[in-house]
Amino acid sequence: MTSNTYQLPLTFDQILILVQQLPLEEQIKLKQEIDKRINSQEEDLLTVFDRIGKNAQQRGLTEEVLQELLADES
Repeated sequence: MTSNTYQLPLTFDQILILVQQLPLEEQIKLKQEIDKRINSQEEDLLTVFDRIGKNAQQRGLTEEVLQELLADES
């Protein structure tokens, strides 16, 4: 099975919306990971978010799914 990676340009606000939709346990893990990376200065914040985006794509996030998640349902 071949896997393709596509660049999904996300704004900071879009990332926040996606994070807010995660279960609390996943939000806590994400915060811990970001804190760890920032404190160790291994990666800058944009690199962390880029890695998060790539992981999301590997788990099945597509442009269509992203648009559905970010849709304003108010």
